[in-house]
Amino acid sequence: MAGASAVRKEQSMARSRTNRGMVTAELALGILTAAMVAIVMCWGIHLIAIQTQCADVAAQVARAEARNDAASAADARSRVPAGASVDVKRGSTDVEVTVSLPVSFGKVFNITVTGRATMPKEPGT
Repeated sequence: MAGASAVRKEQSMARSRTNRGMVTAELALGILTAAMVAIVMCWGIHLIAIQTQCADVAAQVARAEARNDAASAADARSRVPAGASVDVKRGSTDVEVTVSLPVSFGKVFNITVTGRATMPKEPGT
């Protein structure tokens, strides 16, 4: 019996020597994966914030254009994020404004974030 116990102990020690760096490698891979997930989530939150800003500015410009108020429209356009384009379409009964901003995640991923607003023209304009 004592011989069997010694053999099991020897096998256990041999197994632990072969798996010696596994915990370190798994921990490093887990930390890297968690960091990448956190970076992608932060970028997603950043996109949501930019889209909200584009939609807000589009609504402000559309309101001013619907009132035919050039000073307010110019003031609202000054709040457009850097690099964004503003497209104003005047229909017979309404004004549609689109604010678009191209955003990139390094050289990996490019997306265009847009905010749209449509306002009815006020009577007499």
